Amino acid sequence: MQRRKLLAGLGSLAAGGAAAIGSGAVSQFNSGDRTIEVETVGDASAYIALQRPDDGLSDSGDTRNGNFVEYNGDGALELDFTSDNPTSARSGNPQQGNSLGGDGVNPGSTYYFDGTFELQNLSNNSGSGVGEIEIWINEDIPGVSFYTGSSAGSRTLLNSNNRGSLSPGQALDVGVKIVQEDLDSDNIDGTFQVVAQENGNGL
Repeated sequence: MQRRKLLAGLGSLAAGGAAAIGSGAVSQFNSGDRTIEVETVGDASAYIALQRPDDGLSDSGDTRNGNFVEYNGDGALELDFTSDNPTSARSGNPQQGNSLGGDGVNPGSTYYFDGTFELQNLSNNSGSGVGEIEIWINEDIPGVSFYTGSSAGSRTLLNSNNRGSLSPGQALDVGVKIVQEDLDSDNIDGTFQVVAQENGNGL
């Protein structure tokens, strides 16, 4: 999400008779019709991409936490850690379930799902658009948080106070932490927002 500013500069008028002298300033202008084309695509291929790791593999192929990633009918990324997910943590291709796998988290438990999905800066691959961006996640889901890193000493929250940085073409692995005791109920349904901005553009 980026905010743009419109700056209108007001120049001062010089003293004396300058106001009566033609300055060549434009009094009115109409450019005529111009075109704009916008294409809506799924999260996986947008300028700021929200992607499932290749073949569901996360952490350099050590886990299949990408199996918790689904895309709805509009191509928007969804995370499903419930028994409704036909693949959940199961082995094999994320598009194909099998008889193995659990249905949810344990009572009184804390889970870390390293590298569940990726955020990738695709906005400048062809030499246009933005360059390096800051990126983070806004969420207000008790018991759920997002982080980077994949070991006890390297996991860092990914939020407005701890932002990631992505150059064009780079990707950032995002993990999901679930603390069962802090969940509002045994079955939660919440939302989160990925925010990106050009470095120094100031949200």
